[in-house]
Amino acid sequence: MPTPKDPQSTAFSHDVQGRYICNGLDEALNSTTQPLPGQPLQLGARDFNIIIVGGGTFGAVVAQHLFIGDTTHSHRILVLEAGPFTLPEHVQNMPMIGEPPEWGLPWNTSVAGFRGLLFTLGGRSLTWGGWSPQLLDAEMPLSLWPSNVVSELNNSYFRQASDQIGVSETNDFIFGPLHIALRDQLYQGIKSLPATSAVMKFVALPDAAPVRFSTPQPTDDDLKNWLGIPGSTLNRQELLDIFKLEAPLAVQSQTEPGQFPINKFSAIPLLIKAARAASDESDVSAGSDVRKRMMVVPNCHVRRLCTANEGGNVRVTALQTAVDANDLSKDIYVSVSPNTVVIVALGTIETTRLTLLSFGKDPTPCSQGAISSGILDRIGKNLMAHLRSNLTIRIPRDAVKSLPKSLMALQTSALFVKGQKDINGITRHFHFQITATGAGFRNTDAEAELFKKIPDLDNLNVLQQSNDSYIVITIRGIGEMSPMNPDSNVTLDLNPSQTDFTVRKAYVNIGDARTTPTSSPASQQTKDDHDLWNVMDETTDELATIFAGNLEYEILLPPQGAVTEIIKVPQGTPSSALKTLVPYDRRRDGLGTTHHETGTLRMGNLSDAVTDEFGRIHETLNAYVVGPALFPTIGSPNPMLTGVALARRTGDHLVQSLPHFVAPTVEPNFEYLFDGTEKTFKRWQKIGSNGFALIDGAIVTYGNSDFALLYYAPGKDDRFENFTLRLQFSLSNQRDQFGGLTDNSGIFVRFRHPLLLPTPEILARDKFNNIPGNKAWVAVYSGFEVQIDERALGDTRINEGNGLDKNRTGAIYKIPTGQNGEPQLQIFQPGPTLQPDVWYDYEIAVSNNVYRVTLAGIVTTTFNNPDTTRAISPNADLTYGYIGLQSYFGSRVSFRNIRIQKS
Repeated sequence: MPTPKDPQSTAFSHDVQGRYICNGLDEALNSTTQPLPGQPLQLGARDFNIIIVGGGTFGAVVAQHLFIGDTTHSHRILVLEAGPFTLPEHVQNMPMIGEPPEWGLPWNTSVAGFRGLLFTLGGRSLTWGGWSPQLLDAEMPLSLWPSNVVSELNNSYFRQASDQIGVSETNDFIFGPLHIALRDQLYQGIKSLPATSAVMKFVALPDAAPVRFSTPQPTDDDLKNWLGIPGSTLNRQELLDIFKLEAPLAVQSQTEPGQFPINKFSAIPLLIKAARAASDESDVSAGSDVRKRMMVVPNCHVRRLCTANEGGNVRVTALQTAVDANDLSKDIYVSVSPNTVVIVALGTIETTRLTLLSFGKDPTPCSQGAISSGILDRIGKNLMAHLRSNLTIRIPRDAVKSLPKSLMALQTSALFVKGQKDINGITRHFHFQITATGAGFRNTDAEAELFKKIPDLDNLNVLQQSNDSYIVITIRGIGEMSPMNPDSNVTLDLNPSQTDFTVRKAYVNIGDARTTPTSSPASQQTKDDHDLWNVMDETTDELATIFAGNLEYEILLPPQGAVTEIIKVPQGTPSSALKTLVPYDRRRDGLGTTHHETGTLRMGNLSDAVTDEFGRIHETLNAYVVGPALFPTIGSPNPMLTGVALARRTGDHLVQSLPHFVAPTVEPNFEYLFDGTEKTFKRWQKIGSNGFALIDGAIVTYGNSDFALLYYAPGKDDRFENFTLRLQFSLSNQRDQFGGLTDNSGIFVRFRHPLLLPTPEILARDKFNNIPGNKAWVAVYSGFEVQIDERALGDTRINEGNGLDKNRTGAIYKIPTGQNGEPQLQIFQPGPTLQPDVWYDYEIAVSNNVYRVTLAGIVTTTFNNPDTTRAISPNADLTYGYIGLQSYFGSRVSFRNIRIQKS
């Protein structure tokens, strides 16, 4: 069924936003050179150069980055998402939204607790916690990570990602007396820990992102103000060390103490912004999607990538998609042109499944190309997730030594601690995300208020156990799993009946490190994970003891959700005794419940990895991957920051490596008025109802109205008197019944500013009173038009015949050439017969009142203007001297390389 043009209504809402962000698959395909059967080929149709499978977190990030980075508009982007459009931003930015979108589990597993995927545009980024620490160098060993990737992450892309998601800003929504007091107690406690503690020493940690990425570097007073301690006597190193405890959260702006700003990062606003920009710049109101350089199609499930062998490598040639889960006979194949890349941006497990299905050794009618067994055997190996434990304690207010007694307002705190330990000769890493809330709830909407403040939704219920006398603190430990664990992998399900959309489901195995490994033979990697998890939990107890001081406190169970049990911890209890009170297995989340799966398509060399350093699958020509599946190691941080950084890096690589327009070096003494980029395109202003689009480095005309004018008006030096103007133009293949090219356009020179009131002389030339309805006509009657019209159409309003030289390409429009008894005011000779889709050089030289036009090296006309009231010198009248292009009814003419030499 064709996609409805207007927003649709449900029982509860009118889906205006979804209609103006998304397209149907039929709309997308009908804008290409291979429309659906029975649909016409549209003028200007272009294929998509980049097809992104998955509109979740990293698909949205890479789509937006590709869209923004394509400054010449050379590429079209298609995003295919299996789920619908659900939310426009992070769920915590909309505290009254209710439950997040539905989760789905399209794979099978022996591991309990998997929540699977969030099937919606924006994906997991809509509900993630916001914690965004950066990988340490030690967490990216060069023995596993490509050295170029590590270098560029550290030198550029970590900063870009931090800026994009808001981690490079100070943590301004978490501040106030409670936060300062807890941070100070933690700082002093860490300094007093024994040397055997696994908490990393401050000297071994990099500066916090807001400090590290600040330009210029903050002063001591800046640091004190950021930390909320302006009168402090601490030295600079102490200030920097305290800053390392600030939570690296994806927030950006300051409000009232404890108030969460409405800007928690999620990827969906990026996608929305790009989709709307694509719609706005393409002027779809003119009746065509072909100018849209980005289209987002929800509810489109990609079942398989169709492949073919080509020159010893594999090329993706089409995508097999399902748009109706109830009728798979309606599958539609999306063709992939030779210059198109496909980016798989599903979650790690689904990306692995699609890769196995598409590039396997068993050919199908759709997938004929297979990569070598060496690479294929690596797909799905190296699966890693995070080891995660939670401990929630409720401490008396008096335990926090510097907390003001008078504090009554609801406040929260978020802190970050990094740990490491040598396990079996290898340094392993973990970290702690510490969230706290305290004081009384003073309003009836406490849940909604806290919902906005806490960094992680998982902590909502338990943190509400605070009151006037107690502070609730949740300490979440997150540790890295070992790479290359043979017990952890993703495969296709061995049971052929286990399918999703008729293709084989994935099966997930994760080496169980929650208890001492007992499998035979025991996996050393799993044992290492088990040992690291114990160290992390031991360190959790050290931190709990720091916060509790020497007072009695409580452990709340379970550490998340509604509390069902409270365990009293007597005064003076050492940290080593806590594991007896609350055994570790009561704190630990199941493996795979963090939604942080990584590693199954790791990047590296052809000899030992699945993808190259930019995410291209080895032995394929056009298949890329973005997302955590690429990580050779997981480290302890949430994969968001690294995933965003790598997606931006892949985007930059593709923008440069895909065919795109590059303006030639300008001639000496010339300057570009338009060089094919957005920057110079924006210097031009439009008048009239037709349009001008930037497409592949060219200004392209379109529209079915009278005509429009695009004139050069950057605001300074936008008027030209004596000059040589050079450009290139190209015609489309539109033809009339006699085979003649029908495109019509022109270049206007030396006209008056079209927004000014026309002079009496201009109005006198406007015999048909055109200017009041369209000010673009000012250019016609105040300057001169260098014509582009192979048919040399006459003006039917005055019974003028076709074919007159004064109306032909290369002539000054309507200036007599001596035909039909008219005087010869311009000396004209025809240029070459123009062909469609060929670029022709055009030169217009103006010296005082003499105009000379050269087409493809042939001087087509010379004209000496005798009229002192037309095309007036801007030196005599500053309102004259403008240059512009024409968009004429029904024509598609392209212009590029517009440059000028003043004389």
